[in-house]
Amino acid sequence: MKTMAKKAAVIGFDCAIPKRLQALVAEGALPNFKKFIEDGSYMTEGYNLPTVTPPSWATICTGAYPRTHGVEDYYYYLEGESLEHKKTCQAFGSEILTAETIWDAWDKKGKKCIVVNYPMSWPSKMRNGVMVMGEGLSPAETRWQQLGNAHKEYLASESVVSSDFYPMGVQARFDDAKGWANLPAGAEEPLEAVIPITFKESMEPLKGQTWYALAWEGGDDGYDRFALCPERDFSKAFFTISAGQWSGVVTHEFTIAADGRTEKGTFRCKLMELSDDAESFRLYITGISGFSGFTAPAEAADKLAIADQVICNDMGLVAFIHGVIDMDTVVELAQFHSDWLTAAATSTLKANPDWDLFYMHTHLVDWFYHGWLSDMDSDDAARRERALDMERSIYQIEDRLLGNLLKTLGDDALVCLCSDHGATPMGPIFNTAEALKAAGLCHYEPKASENYWEIYEESEGYNYILDVTKSKAVPQRYMFVYVNQEGKYPGGIVRPEDYEEVRDAIIDALLDYKHPQTGKRPVLLAVRKEDAKVFGMGGAQAGDVVYALKPEYMAEHGYGLPTGVSGCGELKNVLIFKGPNVKRNFRYERPRWLADIVPTLCYMTGNPIPADAEGGPIYQIMENPDLNGTQD
Repeated sequence: MKTMAKKAAVIGFDCAIPKRLQALVAEGALPNFKKFIEDGSYMTEGYNLPTVTPPSWATICTGAYPRTHGVEDYYYYLEGESLEHKKTCQAFGSEILTAETIWDAWDKKGKKCIVVNYPMSWPSKMRNGVMVMGEGLSPAETRWQQLGNAHKEYLASESVVSSDFYPMGVQARFDDAKGWANLPAGAEEPLEAVIPITFKESMEPLKGQTWYALAWEGGDDGYDRFALCPERDFSKAFFTISAGQWSGVVTHEFTIAADGRTEKGTFRCKLMELSDDAESFRLYITGISGFSGFTAPAEAADKLAIADQVICNDMGLVAFIHGVIDMDTVVELAQFHSDWLTAAATSTLKANPDWDLFYMHTHLVDWFYHGWLSDMDSDDAARRERALDMERSIYQIEDRLLGNLLKTLGDDALVCLCSDHGATPMGPIFNTAEALKAAGLCHYEPKASENYWEIYEESEGYNYILDVTKSKAVPQRYMFVYVNQEGKYPGGIVRPEDYEEVRDAIIDALLDYKHPQTGKRPVLLAVRKEDAKVFGMGGAQAGDVVYALKPEYMAEHGYGLPTGVSGCGELKNVLIFKGPNVKRNFRYERPRWLADIVPTLCYMTGNPIPADAEGGPIYQIMENPDLNGTQD
């Protein structure tokens, strides 16, 4: 009997909540997840800190805790910068890791590793492997060194063309169509809108283009047909649709502003609204998905079966929040996103049948919970049921992705299915700066967001401008407060001899603070940086004080211990293994950490362990835990 697996794979579902996954499996909505659980071993108590994306996925690929791999938050503090939260950047990318990844360790031994859309992977350091860019939440995007929640994409982000104003789009109006060639047969009184398109958040800035919309009456009920064209020639239209319809996938040429070269890209559009008189209309345009620049080696892009796919970064969450699209459209975009990922992953695996290790991450569930988790606990029954239905749809999309991947991976692979963290419904927001200000430790003024990507700042308690020159303590990122030391930080005012006194005052202020809405203390714990090492934090990227909130005061995730449970949510992570030598239909109910994934994969395949791994193999899930001398 073979006990040593030949291959290993990790399929990561960002923010999948264990009890929500189990509920949907129990109702029969997720056949592929159900079979995976029945065929494998389920760890019911999966933990990691902090409960946010970059540090968790860094742990999953290194086997090291955040204090060791160097990523201790969603955001990253750049040494020498001001301590203000708005000066931190998003913590994505391989260059900030201070621990070796599993694929780099295996690559050194000549193994072939495939990594697709994994947040902490790009740029690739492998000599033998294949990587599809992972430097953000979606493929072919970067968030590293981007302030706030900004990002850049290959080739550009989503937009909207509308008769109304939206901060992420172009405002346009219809007028009489003039100078058109090949107008639709029978079209009477056609109207045109001239659209100066500018492409946003491009990795390499693109030249703007002028597109032309055409509207006409297809029957007797007013304007009901819409075409988008690259010039005033209907025969060259990208598509023709009616209100509520999606276009097919459009392939078009885009020009790089810096050097004039052209790149092909794909996009789709949905006509969200077109009034009978065409006075009001709204056209949603997905991001422009490119074909190159995001694979290593570069020629791996030729094997990606993505010619008729679009990435749809963030599945339209930002567009929904700004009122551009509705919930049904978000689910449709989620399916498009999943189709791109499925095509990219399966085609890469098939092009490299000699692969040894596969890592992939998908972000749909996390985006959904940021938008609708709180609605799932709403007192409004209709609102609650709509959110629960949407949750089911999103998990079913991920279930189909899982089924397709498992078919491609084969039965001889050791597969780990995991999430990086869970989430809880949004509670009363805790403003750390307010707690410190009440104790005379910091000074700030409220601010209004000016950029449409800063939609998360209010829910995260950072919608203010802090004056570091008047602050002894500076809250930063999700779980940290810094002592604003003189000579160490720009604007620092605390003398070295007062450091411990101020740090004690910070801890007291956090623990003593009572939330104005509830009259209760929201802070669960507050400790010195060095004391945080006992739960995996307290490294170079930690503040002087590390704190955690009670789960009922959080904005989905990031601030609390992984044991936190509130409402319909919890902060634990999903952790399931199946494959050779894994117990079937087994539940392991003692705590396991995400740091244990890498050592388990390495031990069960006989492959090298990354130099900085700190977790341990999960022997309890193995049919034969003693693999010394095992022959395959």
